[in-house]
Amino acid sequence: MNQFISLIAFSLLSLTAVAEKAPLNILFFTADDMNYDSTGVCGGPIKDLTPNIDKLATEGLRFDYAYSTVAVCQPVRQIMQTGLYPHRNGSMGFFPLKPEVRTLNQQLHDAGYLISMFGKIVHNQPTEKFCIDFGNDKISRHPKKMAEATRTFLTMAREQGKPFFHNVNCYDPHRPFIGINGPDDLALGAPPSRWIKPEEVTEVPGFLEDLPDVRRELAGYYTNVRRLDDMVGSVLKVLEEEGFAENTLVVFYGGDHGMSFPFGKSNDYENSTRGSLIVRWPGVVKPGELDTEHLVSTLDFTPTILDAAGLPQIPDIDGRSFLKILKGKKMSGWDRVFTFYNAAWGNNWLPMRCMRTKDRSYIWNAWSNGEKRYRTENMAGLSWKAMVAAAEKDPEIQARTEFYLYRTPEEFYDMSNDRNERTNLIDDPKYQSEIESMRQELLDLMKRTGDPFTEALADRKNPAEAAKAIEQMKKEYGGRK
Repeated sequence: MNQFISLIAFSLLSLTAVAEKAPLNILFFTADDMNYDSTGVCGGPIKDLTPNIDKLATEGLRFDYAYSTVAVCQPVRQIMQTGLYPHRNGSMGFFPLKPEVRTLNQQLHDAGYLISMFGKIVHNQPTEKFCIDFGNDKISRHPKKMAEATRTFLTMAREQGKPFFHNVNCYDPHRPFIGINGPDDLALGAPPSRWIKPEEVTEVPGFLEDLPDVRRELAGYYTNVRRLDDMVGSVLKVLEEEGFAENTLVVFYGGDHGMSFPFGKSNDYENSTRGSLIVRWPGVVKPGELDTEHLVSTLDFTPTILDAAGLPQIPDIDGRSFLKILKGKKMSGWDRVFTFYNAAWGNNWLPMRCMRTKDRSYIWNAWSNGEKRYRTENMAGLSWKAMVAAAEKDPEIQARTEFYLYRTPEEFYDMSNDRNERTNLIDDPKYQSEIESMRQELLDLMKRTGDPFTEALADRKNPAEAAKAIEQMKKEYGGRK
């Protein structure tokens, strides 16, 4: 009898060991152009806007301080896939990865994973480095179609006996915004489950101006956020229906950078780079937890996913694994991040560098020389036009728009008193020692990683040095497609 019980116990242990060694399934879900604080769980201003994302947060760990290394589409997504700073992987703008750079997808592919990619395929280049077995770039604003595609992909994985990496990149809430061009305007996608009206926008983000057309544009933006939430819900429902919910690591990052409004996307501000990161991993990550201590970044996604899957790391990368944090442990040295911006679309160079802690930010604008004007896609909508019009009668808004167009070479913010970075303290005597310390730490990082703008920061009093570096980058990257 005792031998029989021992045999059963041994069999159960063996089955447990096999289960523990089973390859990890991964769902990696990203939103496009979404501010970190747009969802309900992150304090968003629209009540009951994101029930599915809010529920996901109760089932996993949410990071209060997660940052995009570059606040524009292609560079940040290629950073997520490589764990390398943009000047190391070649993604200094809308450019392909360098030939020698290895991706997360290549590592997973070689380990036997079935790999999907839905949405943003054009922003992962060259395509052959991403080993896509199943994908579609046309349905990422269609929750029902994405659910059907997810079911097809999971069925493929089951039939082939492979673990999967399901990469869902929702185009929402990227422009165009729902309803801006009239009540029938669905902004290239399916109808959302809820439309937000301008009168529901009772609170305008603090980095924007409270103007009627800003509220109107925000209503469209938040309606896109709702459709994003519909997409999250549809994909997670299929994951559960197909029996994969309990053995899949779910990573949700919203968004790949901040919203496409002035002082948002395509900058180095808090509202440019801060994202909403939620990780659900049944049996490993404690549900309903909030991490307010560690600063993580998109640079760290590849090493963390590989670590979680028990796979070899890509050699010589810049990112670090935060797997121990997922398992509830504290890690030292995670109290700062470095963010970058280089080229906008069309080889338009606007290089910026930033060192950021929870409550301090130092930003260096290499392009700012008092003459060059900033210009990117985040100024294409109603909000910038409304700010320019209001500036004709409001001196404060006039000063704000002028600052946005020309900046200053250096910015420094005490976010304990100024979360939206509206008061530049770069010349305040009280902060000079802090500024010098952060400037030097940023310079050291740039030197260690071979940033081509290192000498320009070291000689920041000489604008010609930055201008020379910009011209060199235009020549070097001008022909890369």
